[in-house]
Amino acid sequence: MGLLWLCILSIIDKKYFYKFKKESWERLWSDIDVGYIDRGILDLLIRFNMDKNIYTKSSCSGRIVISDTTYPWSREETGVIFKKHDYITVDEVIDILNKPIVRNLWLNVSGPIIHLSVLNGKYARFILSIARNAGFKHSGILSVNRLKGFIIEIVSGVKMSHLLKTSSRIIVDESALPLLVQEANRVYSMGLTLLNKLKKLVFENLPKEVDEDVVRDVEIRGYSNV
Repeated sequence: MGLLWLCILSIIDKKYFYKFKKESWERLWSDIDVGYIDRGILDLLIRFNMDKNIYTKSSCSGRIVISDTTYPWSREETGVIFKKHDYITVDEVIDILNKPIVRNLWLNVSGPIIHLSVLNGKYARFILSIARNAGFKHSGILSVNRLKGFIIEIVSGVKMSHLLKTSSRIIVDESALPLLVQEANRVYSMGLTLLNKLKKLVFENLPKEVDEDVVRDVEIRGYSNV
């Protein structure tokens, strides 16, 4: 395994890696401007990027979604009706239950997920160690690209799915909704707890090698307290 890591290590092209890092950093701020970035995770993304050998990709601090889909894992036929990076209320669920749907109505809760790229195997092992110590036990390397680096997914097992309604009838009794919403919010809160643990460890251990350009840009943008 050590020899394999060494072989993979040697194929990452630093020139292209840093090129993609710069593009990713600029795209992050463009996404912030248009409201695509989940603010609950912004400080963590900035901190990751302050290390010269790391850049972030897609991410989410956790969310509660209600979707019109056959199964909760379906993608091609999914229609997202409601999405919130926060706690939900019974009234919000009732409002959606009263709307017509095509397939099935699913309530899904998912914990934080972060995708990032690192320059080499040593960094990959270090980041995965931090992630797993924070409780993100399902984290791992998704792929290795000689131009983009080691693509890592930081993810926990925090999730919940519950069928609310079929195309013909409501499955959940209205009297049970307060308990269901309470449980959904509890699962969402568990994800936030793990995210805070991850932030603490990342802020304690990164950056290892400071990216001066990113730090300078962060200061210019008024985020120097991160």
